[in-house]
Amino acid sequence: MAVPAHNLYLRNSQVYDETGDPIYGLLEARAIFKTQTEDVYRLQKGSVKDIVGFNIEVTLTITGQNAALKYFIIDQIVQGKTPIIPMLIGEQWDKELDRKERVRLTNIRFTPEELELFAAKAEGNDKSQYEIKGETNDKPDYLDRFPDYEEN
Repeated sequence: MAVPAHNLYLRNSQVYDETGDPIYGLLEARAIFKTQTEDVYRLQKGSVKDIVGFNIEVTLTITGQNAALKYFIIDQIVQGKTPIIPMLIGEQWDKELDRKERVRLTNIRFTPEELELFAAKAEGNDKSQYEIKGETNDKPDYLDRFPDYEEN
């Protein structure tokens, strides 16, 4: 059973290749931390859910025009590899206190059968952008954390 536990809405996100160079074309990123649980039976408490695993589902919104990220993924598929983005760094902002938290997600892999890399629509008012989805099992690294909350 998968239960969403925490949503990260990332601003100012950037993805990077194996050499640490940025891959352009990313508009927005969203990461959802999901856990897998199983029922475990305890003598005194009855059925309790234990966490047996987790993964982070990553959704990237990319542009059709500035599409270096799309070409990076296509190059890996053509070489017979599962497309993997080595690193994504994103920021979250606390608007009231003007503080940020930076998080790094690593080894984001995409399922080639589920990738939509080209999308054309007939309406003239649609933006040339689309979403691709992947996941990682690596623990997120917090490069900068929000400070502890203090009451005044």
